[in-house]
Amino acid sequence: MEIQTFLDGLDRYKEQLSGRRRDFHRHAEPGWREFYTTAKIAEALGAAGIPFLYGDKIINRDYLWSYPSEKELDECRKRAVSQGADPSVIERIGDLTGACALIETGRPGPVVALRFDIDCNDVSENDAAGHIPSDDGFRSENAGCMHACGHDGHASIGLAVCLAVNEIRDSLCGTVKIIFQPAEEGVRGAKSIAESGILDDVDIFLTAHLGMGVKTGQLLALSKGFLSTTKVDAEFTGVSAHAGASPQDGRNAILAACAATLAVHTVCQDSRGTSRVNVGTIRGGSGRNVVAEKAYLQLETRGETAEIEQDVYKRAIESIEGAAKMFGCTVKTAIMGSASSSDSDEELGPYIRAAAARVPEITELLPSGGFSGSEDATYLMAKVQEHGGKAAYMCVGSDIAAPHHNNRFDIDERSLLIGLKLYVSAVWEILHIA
Repeated sequence: MEIQTFLDGLDRYKEQLSGRRRDFHRHAEPGWREFYTTAKIAEALGAAGIPFLYGDKIINRDYLWSYPSEKELDECRKRAVSQGADPSVIERIGDLTGACALIETGRPGPVVALRFDIDCNDVSENDAAGHIPSDDGFRSENAGCMHACGHDGHASIGLAVCLAVNEIRDSLCGTVKIIFQPAEEGVRGAKSIAESGILDDVDIFLTAHLGMGVKTGQLLALSKGFLSTTKVDAEFTGVSAHAGASPQDGRNAILAACAATLAVHTVCQDSRGTSRVNVGTIRGGSGRNVVAEKAYLQLETRGETAEIEQDVYKRAIESIEGAAKMFGCTVKTAIMGSASSSDSDEELGPYIRAAAARVPEITELLPSGGFSGSEDATYLMAKVQEHGGKAAYMCVGSDIAAPHHNNRFDIDERSLLIGLKLYVSAVWEILHIA
């Protein structure tokens, strides 16, 4: 097979890439609730005769962070069916979203895993003129749900990669696993996949993100500097009392939460490297004349290394517990999401450069660069690296209409075809039969 001719011929996927991306965008679904998205992926894989795994075969239930109630899940399943998902596929999926396509060549060789996240953000999409999803009729139909980070594009690229790689599997060796991951936002989903066993035999792991400050036509080959992070909810419980008649009988949970907020923001100084802490929300109380019985915080800690982040996390928890005690309250904390620090392996640089060289739409290659945020793909990278495998996180350039997680966010759809060609070219570079 002449791979360059095949890659050039992938232009035939252009309309399909855009169509599927817009369909996923119109039916945006948040983490652990991606039933429509998963069903459409499953339907397409089934139609192409590509086997796939789902549910408990790819997800470890011990790590279902911030998992919805059964009532919420049932509502989302019904919504998916009402919007056009096959009811039989929804029933087959059960209560766990996501999937892993398996393309086995039948010949010995490396196992390559590719990962595509599929969830949306908790954002209400802008409906003003000039916002292309609004103008072109694919604005999200689901209230408070918007693909404001490009995961609709990731899912579309991933599905096209499955179909294209399946076309050339007779020219490949080894196995390709294409993972469609739920619940990346809030860094909640990857740990459950990492601990499921699906990556235990993987030799090379690749993933990518659209945009992230990289322009259309550019490719950042090896992302580095991911911040380790932990997302925490804290619930303070005090004693309610009449604020005028008997305040001495109360224990004010809001005061405890406020003291904790101030204390937490003093714990991130560390000479060993970058660290962050942020209390993002605080709420509580039931009335202006009632000593507050309940108060809630949502916070996060980050660090350049897992060691730094865990030290910040430990001190933050100590501050929260100390503030509760100081005001005679109790507090419960729960981890709602987490991601580790990780770096791309330099050894994969030559494969990515060779793959990119076959994609004429990539006009500038950036060898490496900092990510400067957190991403739970680091758990998947680390799981592969732990047993000697190699991993890389790329950024496929895409001009964006507004910053990531903004209600006017939109990607440049030209980047979808670029991403497809890059992934297929990389798989060929690693697995083709000489």
